[in-house]
Amino acid sequence: MADKYYKRQIDSELILWKEEYNRKPLLLHGARQVGKSSSVRKLAEEFDSFVEINFEKNRKIHHFFAGDLDVKEICANLAVQFKKPIIQGKTLLFFDEIQACPHAFSALRFFYSEQTPQFFLPLPRRGSG
Repeated sequence: MADKYYKRQIDSELILWKEEYNRKPLLLHGARQVGKSSSVRKLAEEFDSFVEINFEKNRKIHHFFAGDLDVKEICANLAVQFKKPIIQGKTLLFFDEIQACPHAFSALRFFYSEQTPQFFLPLPRRGSG
């Protein structure tokens, strides 16, 4: 049985973000266990594909961000690693626990400056409770 989804106030804001023409990377932060990740996964239903990367659980991904911060190369590596295409405007790329990978956090500005924000949504979690 699938988990029941409880609609949240942020859901309508996420849909508005999705509908923006020139989206910027979106950062969500807040208390733990309030449904941020669930809201992003619900938003993913609005995209053709969804790639979720948890930087705490999947430490081998960190090396993709250790060298030059070439967004196209990063996305190509992620597509191979997760066996899913990452297509601008069609893929929601979800970086969860991004604070665990400072280089990934630094790369965020390149995802926007290189005109590739349409598929990117990072989610850092802060605080312990």
